[in-house]
Amino acid sequence: MKRYRNSAWILAFSLVVLTILSCLPYAPQGPFDARDYTRLTGMKLEQQPWTALIEPLSAPLQVIAGAPDFRVSGACLLIWVFLGAGALAIWAEIRSQSGKGRLAILGRGLRSAFAAALTLALLIFFLVMVRIPGWRLIVEDPDLVVADLHSHTVKSFDGLVSAKTNLKWHAACGCGLVGLTEHDSLFAHDTETGADPDFERLPAFISGVEAHTAPGVMVTGLCAESHVELIVPQIGAPRDRTAWFAKHVHEDCRGAVFVVTLNNLQPADISRLVDNGVDGFEIVNFGHPGLRPDLRRALLDAWRSRGSVLVCSTDWHGWGGLMRAWTVIRTHGASSLSRRQLGAAAIMKLREQNGTDVIPVVAGTMGVPSLGRAVFSPVVETVRYALELSPDRVLSWWIWGWGVFALWVFLRLVGLDAGGLFASLLVGFIGLGLIFAGFSLMGEGAGQAAPFSFRMALVSIASGAAAFPVALISGILVWRKGRGAT
Repeated sequence: MKRYRNSAWILAFSLVVLTILSCLPYAPQGPFDARDYTRLTGMKLEQQPWTALIEPLSAPLQVIAGAPDFRVSGACLLIWVFLGAGALAIWAEIRSQSGKGRLAILGRGLRSAFAAALTLALLIFFLVMVRIPGWRLIVEDPDLVVADLHSHTVKSFDGLVSAKTNLKWHAACGCGLVGLTEHDSLFAHDTETGADPDFERLPAFISGVEAHTAPGVMVTGLCAESHVELIVPQIGAPRDRTAWFAKHVHEDCRGAVFVVTLNNLQPADISRLVDNGVDGFEIVNFGHPGLRPDLRRALLDAWRSRGSVLVCSTDWHGWGGLMRAWTVIRTHGASSLSRRQLGAAAIMKLREQNGTDVIPVVAGTMGVPSLGRAVFSPVVETVRYALELSPDRVLSWWIWGWGVFALWVFLRLVGLDAGGLFASLLVGFIGLGLIFAGFSLMGEGAGQAAPFSFRMALVSIASGAAAFPVALISGILVWRKGRGAT
């Protein structure tokens, strides 16, 4: 057992560091006001208690999704894993003095690098498909309504989930009001949900539409009246039709309009869009988190000088379960309002452009990361993740860490390749999970024209069906090799 002592010390040291970081008084998770990143009082963030049971498994996704821009963090993590796994494999081959040539050693490193990166990518895809829930925003004041004003269902051409699944997910994230804003078409969602009593226990919703009103300009209209004919301007219109669209939504739908602030806009566009009648802007879109600093400054100027409201939206299409953006709206007597009244009251607050009553809330810093944070994101974001851990999640790490270590020692003692078996087990579990998630996703678009949801279900099933037999065969070969050696 002496040869495993160093490994035990490394594990113990890592868990102690994780525990110390989690106990530090600095907490990088909010809730914060997205306009100036001041911590908000009367609100708190919590996670579903059962998620602690699988904390180590979901950690890679939480490390990536909690970064200022998850796309940058994910790409950097894959690069680090690729290079690290390759370097470790090459170092192990050199130390083993196997007598292999340089090309053979390099080939072993490349195979290990690709295998590690592919396994991580498969794990992330699995965690995105099964939608493990993340932060839930809790407010103390009953007059505060937690909302997400921009999300999609299978009625959008790139939506994955049904309206019911959308609202269930938002309920798990603390929302009491949701904007179902489909691409280019206004749907009367209440006509299809009114006969289902389950919707009475889910968050209230507002039907809306997300549309291109000019080249490079996307706006979202929220409609208090969803049974009107809303003509959506076509992409490539000869003139900017944002003003026409805003007027139509305001007058015919008794609605509100805000801009989907993406980086194809320029700071000079913000004042022009305010002049065209939009009520506000997304200062955070979690689906496109990398907002440029100059564009962010222009939004803050419009908020201070023009009264434009700023909101945080998820732009959720059904991918992933982590949520880090909300809009909190102060509505007097909110708890006594009907579902339709709640939606109408929220729309009125947006149109009043009262920044005091419309608060964009985030769980952490969003936007373009600094060069250093981007390059070293696997290290920086892992430390941030550790600082966010609660005691039950830390305890999960201790239990899983020592449990896996004990199993690893046992397998090594009986002559088996513990690393190979663990990798096979992980990939096999991911494969089964992807197959299950794919079949579940097929039910989301049942009875509706949802080709994208169906295609992604097939991709999930095919990925799982490819991963599981590979893991099974690999595990059998590792087992036979180990038993044959003994």
